[in-house]
Amino acid sequence: MAENIDSFVIDASFILAFLLPDEKTSKVDKIFSEYKDGKIKLLSTELLPFEVLNGLKSALLRKRIKRKEALVLVNAFVNLDITLEKIDIVEVFDIRAKKLSFYDASYLYLSKINRFKLLSLDKYLIKLSSGNYHN
Repeated sequence: MAENIDSFVIDASFILAFLLPDEKTSKVDKIFSEYKDGKIKLLSTELLPFEVLNGLKSALLRKRIKRKEALVLVNAFVNLDITLEKIDIVEVFDIRAKKLSFYDASYLYLSKINRFKLLSLDKYLIKLSSGNYHN
């Protein structure tokens, strides 16, 4: 991989939009196409698999997808092989933005410390990532 490759922090909402057939968008598909072609790098926190798999489990329980499809999507997620990084849980816990889950705070934290753009479908989280939040 080239050293000047663009890197992005990605959250579960963006990945679930890629995986779940009823959430696909051209923006999401374009990012994953660039990732598969090696044009960009995606990274996230070690919490990502838990949030993505919880989203897939919820889709299964709500009958948005069938069990067989859910298992295919779990494998598709694993095969994405997104780089997962450790976070400072104390620093993440101390992010004082209102209405922010620990998961979302972890993506925001990783984005800020690496100075990488955050890929999310959560408008509030994107707003926080492009501005300042109180720490």
